[in-house]
Amino acid sequence: MPQSKIRDRLAGGWRLTGYEVTVGGKTEHPLGDDPRGAILYTPDGYMAAQLAGPGPYADDGEPDAYYIAYSGPYDVDEDSETVAHHVQVSVIPSWLGTTQIRQVRFHGPDGLTLSVSERRRGGVMSTTSISWVRQPPR
Repeated sequence: MPQSKIRDRLAGGWRLTGYEVTVGGKTEHPLGDDPRGAILYTPDGYMAAQLAGPGPYADDGEPDAYYIAYSGPYDVDEDSETVAHHVQVSVIPSWLGTTQIRQVRFHGPDGLTLSVSERRRGGVMSTTSISWVRQPPR
């Protein structure tokens, strides 16, 4: 079975460069102005993502920053230009066993934006846009 073009382009490591949520026309940056994170896509169909604000972290080990981490298999739909993350492990309990759909947009050879389709959030339409840059091979 031939691999999809999107799947080929996704394979590898990506560094988080931006995380924006637009709610009712107002843009927010829940991870701050300097978010940190990585997303990895393996050629055999698994992914893992970690996204965090820059801190600081309290002395008791409890984070004072927003943090997202999840992983599992993924599928690509070429027609809709989406990637489906099938969540098997997550720090967000409500995501366990769910499928998180992301719209895929590439920007040149090294830029990637994953966005969440508009959805209701507090009764208002919202869009989440997550920007990545490819990590060079080591």
